[in-house]
Amino acid sequence: MMANITNLPSVEILVRCDGSPQLGLGHIVRCLALATELRDTFNMRLGFLTLNNDIGAEIIEQHCFPCFIKPIELDEAEWIDALIREIAPKAIILDVRTQLAASALQLWRDAGITVAVIDDPSDRRKAADLAFYPPVPQLDDVDWHGFTGEAFVGWDYILLKKAFSLPLPRPKNRMPVLLVTMGGSDPGGLTLLALNALRQLDQEFCAKVVLGKAFLHNEALDRMLPELSDNFEILRNVTEMPSLMAGCDLAIAAFGGTAYELAALKVPSILLGYTTDHARSAEALDRAGMAISMGVYHQISPPNLAARVRSLLEDAPRRLGMSLACKALDGLGAQRISRIILERIGSHV
Repeated sequence: MMANITNLPSVEILVRCDGSPQLGLGHIVRCLALATELRDTFNMRLGFLTLNNDIGAEIIEQHCFPCFIKPIELDEAEWIDALIREIAPKAIILDVRTQLAASALQLWRDAGITVAVIDDPSDRRKAADLAFYPPVPQLDDVDWHGFTGEAFVGWDYILLKKAFSLPLPRPKNRMPVLLVTMGGSDPGGLTLLALNALRQLDQEFCAKVVLGKAFLHNEALDRMLPELSDNFEILRNVTEMPSLMAGCDLAIAAFGGTAYELAALKVPSILLGYTTDHARSAEALDRAGMAISMGVYHQISPPNLAARVRSLLEDAPRRLGMSLACKALDGLGAQRISRIILERIGSHV
């Protein structure tokens, strides 16, 4: 059930994000990691704001957070402003890729509301109190002139569920186990690309293929299944993703939150980008030695991907080195960001 202001308990922090089969679910997942930490560890009361009543809102409500859906007749800034006037939150956290203007954030900030942005490449960041980013190369080109808040950049500020910060043993598999995971919806069909590549390998391996909740290519996958050997296992509705990931020797994944989850669990990975921006972000993990970035998916052929997988399957020392490099990412970003936001709220009181 969607949230109703008239019967809603006091909300202290609003979280603005979106998720859909087309957009993907990464923004929802990482905001839920932060919101859960703020609620469960720090006893804060949070409500989510999202544009559409679809799978993103469904996931939010499954985590027992109230969810406000934007009315069609209001633009984004008007809608958020109306909710802020009704609810009077202490803070708003924004993880969006919409046209919401920086001027709206400045108004809320001027009213004494702590404004935080997550991985925001737009000029909105200049109007925020707090801005949090992974150490991606795009930040080298960012103009911070006029920014009066604080920016936090690094592996320490990656938002992951708490389960990805817990130590899990590395696998001792008889044959290498490969994980294929391309996010909640896989809009580009990267799962099919990976399967076409893995079919070309002659090494022994076991492949675990995870399909997200909103997977978009079931018909094409069904046509391919008869051509796959028994070493391919298709998994849906996975509820224990950390343990599944930790039991694998190598992953083929779409860049996004999953790439950081794999690194936190010390799993070496081959990353495919949905967009040029994603591919560029993946370069940070590549440069750190945690993963191999192959660029934008539509420029990757199955033979090229197969060759890269083959080389890593034959090079256990390199896989070990990649796993060791992953120690730089401990998965505790939600704790750190929560504390920083709460400290800033305290300074505004």
